[in-house]
Amino acid sequence: MARDFFKKIIVAVNGSESSIHAAMYGIMMAKSYNLKIKAIFVVDTATIKLLSLNKFLIDEEKYSYEERLSSDGENYLKYVERLAQSKGVKIETELLKGGVYSEIVREAENYEADLLLLGGNRGQNRKIYRTSASDNEKNILLSSSVPVLFVNKPEIDRLFKNL
Repeated sequence: MARDFFKKIIVAVNGSESSIHAAMYGIMMAKSYNLKIKAIFVVDTATIKLLSLNKFLIDEEKYSYEERLSSDGENYLKYVERLAQSKGVKIETELLKGGVYSEIVREAENYEADLLLLGGNRGQNRKIYRTSASDNEKNILLSSSVPVLFVNKPEIDRLFKNL
């Protein structure tokens, strides 16, 4: 049934533990149901530009900061790729630049994803999470034409290891 309903999933990775858990969950789904999967990391150049325009960053800092974020993004995507390879799953990865939520929504639509996975664990107190979703998360939910799943799966590391 899931094979008929889901064919392509996309996961947004930002380096947080919860986004890596979402990637693991996506890899498990891809393996179990023979789905195509893509992981993306967005370098938030929109915020960098805003900080630069407001003189919080000078030009040298702006480029250095963007380069570090790009390098970090590439490293996180390589890590997710190794996770997928360890389970025999082929994964596509892409580093994007721009506004976080707009790039995630645009890429999910361009990829023709059937499901967008986001990390959903904000610690032990879920009541706090319900009221403190980031602006990016809220904007993704409000503007995505692709269904969004917040992954908050207890013991995902153990489940992933045993797959």
